[in-house]
Amino acid sequence: MKRNLALLFVLLVACGKRGDPRPPVPVIPKATSDLVVTQRGTHVMLAWSYPSLTTSGKSLSEIRRVVVYRYSEELPVAPTGRDPNAILPGDIDPTMPPQIYQFEKIPAPTPVQFAKLRERVDSIEGANLPAATNGARLTFDDQPALRSKDGRAVRLSYAVVTETVGSHSDLSNLATIVPLDVPLAPAGLAASAKPEGAVLTWTKPDKAATSDAKPWLVGYNVYRTSDTFDELATPINPSPVAGETYTDTPPYGTYHYRVTAVASPGLPRIESEPSAPVTLTYKDLLPPAAPATVTALVETKSVRLVWDAVPAADLAGYLVYRTEGKTKLKLTPGPVTAEHFSDISVDPGITYFYSVTAVDKSGNESKPTNSESVLVPKTP
Repeated sequence: MKRNLALLFVLLVACGKRGDPRPPVPVIPKATSDLVVTQRGTHVMLAWSYPSLTTSGKSLSEIRRVVVYRYSEELPVAPTGRDPNAILPGDIDPTMPPQIYQFEKIPAPTPVQFAKLRERVDSIEGANLPAATNGARLTFDDQPALRSKDGRAVRLSYAVVTETVGSHSDLSNLATIVPLDVPLAPAGLAASAKPEGAVLTWTKPDKAATSDAKPWLVGYNVYRTSDTFDELATPINPSPVAGETYTDTPPYGTYHYRVTAVASPGLPRIESEPSAPVTLTYKDLLPPAAPATVTALVETKSVRLVWDAVPAADLAGYLVYRTEGKTKLKLTPGPVTAEHFSDISVDPGITYFYSVTAVDKSGNESKPTNSESVLVPKTP
């Protein structure tokens, strides 16, 4: 009897410690907060950080899909009798494209309004996530209608939602853009290496990519890559380039350049498709300084030259030349590193002129520094 009571007591204590079973904590993806939108040509491009965390701060795995949503709103019809492109007192900066300043008078949709009005554009399924990944970001290329059926401007708002098998994230931040009739890509891009840098030139586009209207053009963006073109790259110019030329001063190496025509300043970025690429190898083209002085000393059956050292970090050495009449001869087939040289091939009774140049490791040669004339005397 005592044994049975003891066993019952142990069972009751054990049940008390275990407690009621708890339901598993749901794995909810953290909402995206850095969605950005750009326009390039007729395409609207989205980019955001790859979803990697849950709402509890743990690592997110097994993403089922990422869904892209869009809300397109048309510019309201202008009041009767008013030209929708006219500038009236109180209108926003007339230097901006009309579509943008007209929409600035209309409040953008709130997240609540977007959730009611959105339409599902597409999704990136889990198996396709690697192909949509660019570094640490996901990208999506949309080709929506850039105007209403009757030609009015539209404003596009986007958001994304990350889904797992049993849950989904909240809506991301809203990324909004007013698409424009961007110019065609600049043509005739050329690049040349000069001492001041890599000089780029191109031709101004005079037509729009999407209509016969004159495109808005506020400048150009220049992109430089050392391998494949990155759609998310940042232009190397801090602000749109005003003219059709740009000088870049990159580190020495081989680069691919592209240029886009910018339709609107600031963000979001609105620009043409990139131009055809041009490849350029940029290297040091600036010669070192020349030696300050060159002194020629006559010795027995020879002329010894001494000169001032050139303080160049990339100095390879010096080249020595001798001039006899109208004939100039290079005495050193390659750069010599010392600041002196003996010419033992002189002939007595001949007047010579000597010159020395400095050469850097890129093969750039300085201007020559000349010595006084030298007459090698005849021996008795």
